[in-house]
Amino acid sequence: MIYRLYRSFLALSIISCALSVSLSQLFLLLSFVFFLFLDEKPKLSSNIVKILFIFYAWQFVTVLYHFANVGFDFQSIKHAFRDEMKDIFLVTAFISVQGIKKEDRTFLYKSFFIFSLVIVFTGFFSIFSMTRLSRLISDLYKTSSSWPYQHHYGNIGSLNIYLPIGLMNTHLTFGGLLAFVFPGFVFRLYDEWYKKTSITKIAINAILLLMVSLVFLFNNARSSLLGALVSVLFGFYVLVFLDNDISKKVIKRTGLILITFLIILFIGYQTTGAVKRVVDPLFGGEKHTDSGRTFIWDSTFPLIKENPIFGIGSGNYQKEIEISRKTKEKENRELAFFYEVTQRGHAHNDYFHLTAVFGFPQSILYLFLFGTILYTLLNSNIPKQIRFMTYGLVGFFLSGLLQCYFQDDEVLIVFYFLLGYLNYYAEQNLNLNQSLTMDSEG
Repeated sequence: MIYRLYRSFLALSIISCALSVSLSQLFLLLSFVFFLFLDEKPKLSSNIVKILFIFYAWQFVTVLYHFANVGFDFQSIKHAFRDEMKDIFLVTAFISVQGIKKEDRTFLYKSFFIFSLVIVFTGFFSIFSMTRLSRLISDLYKTSSSWPYQHHYGNIGSLNIYLPIGLMNTHLTFGGLLAFVFPGFVFRLYDEWYKKTSITKIAINAILLLMVSLVFLFNNARSSLLGALVSVLFGFYVLVFLDNDISKKVIKRTGLILITFLIILFIGYQTTGAVKRVVDPLFGGEKHTDSGRTFIWDSTFPLIKENPIFGIGSGNYQKEIEISRKTKEKENRELAFFYEVTQRGHAHNDYFHLTAVFGFPQSILYLFLFGTILYTLLNSNIPKQIRFMTYGLVGFFLSGLLQCYFQDDEVLIVFYFLLGYLNYYAEQNLNLNQSLTMDSEG
């Protein structure tokens, strides 16, 4: 009974990540509580688990360091766990996945696939909806004061086109989720093609890939597009050089499909303003928010320089960036306007933000986590289907060069679910190898 409830809440939490962060966290809490009461719990001993433990242990070290300097203060604790340190709760997504029984691995895969489908379909419908899809639901049971409309891109013929955000609140968050699911659709189509399955299955996967590609293109979160591109290239590298799957014939066919898509895109670019507005930023056209990154980075660098080891401490970025920004305004009075209007809730770069808040050791550990994920994908005997689903983890660390996705709850919870999914198979391989070693020694 306990296991069935745990499994159900886990699936609901994964799927609802595409619907509502509050709902997904509620189901995550319930699944983790029931996970704690499972009769059999997994032994977590993989490299991913070890680096995650050290990663968050260092965060606690920095918190204790700052408490020692300023004295024990309940308000400081509240701020620390209201901002960066609150994300440690989301690690329970990683842990909860580990309790799934072997016979339910297909059930877990289906949960992730349904999540991916919800992302694609809500994103596709939101292209054509003037009103945010989330408001269509929330307005049924509460009065919301937030802006109800989506950003209008333009028209394709008589059809109005809007910036797709699915059921999320911002296009950047939705872009982060798209970067996780996009590689899965690319390689799922490849796999059906490679296995020469039925025309129906190939056609369905081709349509899904086309839909997610259109949604991703119109979403226009370039940091996420960069991450997704890296994830796909990494996946093809594995297929070509490690799996030896891809023949010259497949490469030619893939190239033909890509060229066809680019031709269609070029025609759309030449004939419609909406497509032109989407494509221009991808090839060097500047968005109005681009210069803001340089100003927030410039204000963040002094925080790093003055606090290189332990950082400024969790919960202090908002306060400290205001001081740094004001100093920069005085030093560069002709640029005061730009320092003033720049969005400054975070550093717009995961590496800069983690370094500023927790010091250089944290960003080094973050890179170690990235390397451990790469090592696991390259060296573990993980089924292709699972690798295809988790390739988005690779690009996540590249997307973070231009955005703070590690600070975004809606994106980070999916990151930990997928990381837990990858670790689940890594742990199984580790246990299998240990068993084989003991048998050979016996």
